[in-house]
Amino acid sequence: MADYHSPTVVQPTIPNGDITPLERLLLTRIFQAEPDGDGLYFFAEIGPSDGFNLSVEDLRAAFAQSAGIASTASAYFAKLMVDIGDSDTHIEIDLSGTSWEFIFQDIVRRSPTLDHLTVVSACTKMRPDGFGGMAVLITAHAIKGRSTNDILEDFLAEAKVDAHPVGSHVLLQLDETSVRSEIGHLIETDETLTSLTADAVTDVDIRAACHAVAEHTDLSEEGGGAVFRAALVAIREAERKRASSP
Repeated sequence: MADYHSPTVVQPTIPNGDITPLERLLLTRIFQAEPDGDGLYFFAEIGPSDGFNLSVEDLRAAFAQSAGIASTASAYFAKLMVDIGDSDTHIEIDLSGTSWEFIFQDIVRRSPTLDHLTVVSACTKMRPDGFGGMAVLITAHAIKGRSTNDILEDFLAEAKVDAHPVGSHVLLQLDETSVRSEIGHLIETDETLTSLTADAVTDVDIRAACHAVAEHTDLSEEGGGAVFRAALVAIREAERKRASSP
């Protein structure tokens, strides 16, 4: 059985003042951390940890010091601390039901200087079924992740679009960026269209819509018309060249 490791780095360095004591306690167990100026650089040589033990005393102290700051970490531990007994000295943490990405997103939302964080992971096993990586972008409003396989599939799709056979010409391309712009225009100009804002329509929604439209749109008539018009223009061009030749 392959022993997969996922070295991971979080960038940029997070200022100390942006992290609550509770988030610091949690993130320094999930990741390794090194001081970097007035902040912490988070990374994981093997991979982020989703299970570990915490001192109850440290947890209660960090929880109290983070009171009044709404966060994913506070909500998660508020439920766990109810079950801690008076004689308990340590608590076992299982993060399989939550995600450290949301903890980082809380930090970005509150930060006066950070507008995003990136998390890049790699796989160290040279196996055809396992080698690859992952990139995650975390902003105040979204968490987006793509594997290297996803990125390569996009590259291949673009290559197929660009690699037209000699003599072939693209007349129409349904571009997702253009669809995004059109959504904003439609919502802005027609107040009765929807109660949604343009930001509520995700990239996944747009991609699904483009696939559906491409699948159910028949452009054979337009294609035939283009061929007919091109044939006429080619004849006229040939006539023009003959008439101008000595």
